[in-house]
Amino acid sequence: MKRLFIAFGITLIIGLLIFLASTFFKPKDTKLEEEAPVIEEKTYEFDISYAEEIALEEASSKIEENEKVLILLGKKDEDATKKVSSLLKDVEIKEATIYYIEKEEENEEAYQSLMNTYPNLSNYLNFAPVILVFKDNELLGGLPGAVEEKNLLNFLEYTEVI
Repeated sequence: MKRLFIAFGITLIIGLLIFLASTFFKPKDTKLEEEAPVIEEKTYEFDISYAEEIALEEASSKIEENEKVLILLGKKDEDATKKVSSLLKDVEIKEATIYYIEKEEENEEAYQSLMNTYPNLSNYLNFAPVILVFKDNELLGGLPGAVEEKNLLNFLEYTEVI
């Protein structure tokens, strides 16, 4: 038992010496701290200069009139909508007509009539912003929320918009 306490004491003393030596005699490497990149949050402005703003009631007729339609449904004041609108501006979309619809909570009749026409639309209308792609009067898919540029491009390639 006496040997156990002696071994424990020696182990404890050696551990403390190693800790103190590594703490006090550590070489100062300040270059790593100085070169650390500062991550800046990119701010986006709401811009739909590339799209036509329409009312929700007009959406069905616009979808029927055009072969390919891309609709951005969002709220101008939200940061996520600002981001998505800015990302869409940078993408060259030549094959589809682009519309923007301001999401309104009090317009339940228009939402209901749109969901009756396109039943899968109910999966996406709870989100703001959401990008909806229609082809030949059929809903191809939607991309909800604030997305990154890579995800947006993949979605637009998948829906054959770009």
